[in-house]
Amino acid sequence: MAVSPFETDEWTVGEAQAADGVSMIVRFRSHLPSAATREDWRHLIQIGWSCESAGDDGMPDDVESDLQDAFEDALRAHVEARGDAAQVASLSGGGVREWRYYTRDPEAFYRSLNEALGSHPEYPLEFGTFEDPEWEGLAELLPPTH
Repeated sequence: MAVSPFETDEWTVGEAQAADGVSMIVRFRSHLPSAATREDWRHLIQIGWSCESAGDDGMPDDVESDLQDAFEDALRAHVEARGDAAQVASLSGGGVREWRYYTRDPEAFYRSLNEALGSHPEYPLEFGTFEDPEWEGLAELLPPTH
């Protein structure tokens, strides 16, 4: 079984406008995996972190940003390395940071997440788990194809 739904590690980084006009920094996978792979990795996990320290620009201060990076690094080193999920996007702005992951098994993702964060402080996280076999959670970030 594949450890990741992606054959390459290609990312796109840029700035975008959210629907409410808020400027966002977005980092996302540059392409969708095959339809068969998307079907197998059909569960989208969205993780939100409301920034307590967000300034006028909607971005966290350095301390909170470092905590967010530590959280993301822990998921990469444990959850992704074990093949329990693959990160597809990170969006920052408007006082919020959001990560999007796809997994074959949400329960395995959450078990792995709890193991990864065992020694971390409690983070202000909100979770959403959705069936998304078409990967709209990534597709909506990709440039339109002609």
